[in-house]
Amino acid sequence: MKFNTLQQGISFYENYARLSGFDTRLSSTKKRKSDGKILLKYCVCSKEDFRETPRLHAKCKKKRPITRMGCKARLTLKVINDQDNYVIFSFHEGHTHALTTPNSAHHTKQSKNLTLAHKKYIMDNSRANIRATKSYRLMKEHVGGYQNMTASVTNFKNFQRHIRKHIRGKDAHMLIENFKRKQHMCCSFFFKYEVDDKQHLIRVFWADAIGRKCYASFEDVVSFDTTFSMNEYYMVFAPFTGVDNSKSCVTFAAALLYRENTESFVWLFEAFGNAMSYCDPTCLITHQDPAMKIAIERVFDSSRTRHRLCMWHIIKMVPKRLVQQLSKMKI
Repeated sequence: MKFNTLQQGISFYENYARLSGFDTRLSSTKKRKSDGKILLKYCVCSKEDFRETPRLHAKCKKKRPITRMGCKARLTLKVINDQDNYVIFSFHEGHTHALTTPNSAHHTKQSKNLTLAHKKYIMDNSRANIRATKSYRLMKEHVGGYQNMTASVTNFKNFQRHIRKHIRGKDAHMLIENFKRKQHMCCSFFFKYEVDDKQHLIRVFWADAIGRKCYASFEDVVSFDTTFSMNEYYMVFAPFTGVDNSKSCVTFAAALLYRENTESFVWLFEAFGNAMSYCDPTCLITHQDPAMKIAIERVFDSSRTRHRLCMWHIIKMVPKRLVQQLSKMKI
């Protein structure tokens, strides 16, 4: 058989292995010294040769299963003189091990390939913060079992890792572009952001139409919490939360801050006031932070807005701050 490229010959043997019930791997290559052109390429069975046993002094962290059985099945591709085409030079069909049955053929490596539907499913789940392992289990339920899956959980993990590697360094730009699309679709969507000298995103604030409408109805008490942080960039997630008539929490707006200083809080509270038509809340509940206290006094009107500390943070800090004083008290 003759192939136009080397990859076509390799793909042919991989497809043959998938239909026959075994896995393949690429073995040694013989190249021309003058230009490095591949002259011979060996495609062998995955169980070809024997694996060397580890030495006694070697540190073996994990015991690897024995997968090599000295199988002689192989396909050799040879280049045609003065051409880029390849031809089958030799072929050995026999195996020294049992082949997979049609019922277990989905476990072979050749049958584990991601389709476009799988990739779209993984990307949609990634937006909902669903990991690759859970996405694989959900897909298994959709198709009716593992025997109907044409990809492995390793394929799911590798593709999700490639997605994260691709968007790394671009996620801030993607966030701002997403906010611009939302604002184009709904004029009530408000957002504001700032970057530093190196064009790194240092703070961003956003409020959608529902949050702004809820604030117009339940503006009396607002809770501002900055105890949440991101795992990768260590930015602080700061939501503005209130309570409606049914005593359920509603989110008015949210922000991401790189630094918790007075300048950042002043910028954030001014953006919040701009989004909410400069209508200050009656009571603003926060945790104890000197920089936040200074920013509140600068931005909000003290005659209308009362600054109060969160009771949960006070109770949490009492044992840490007063443990020495309480231990000295005589009962």
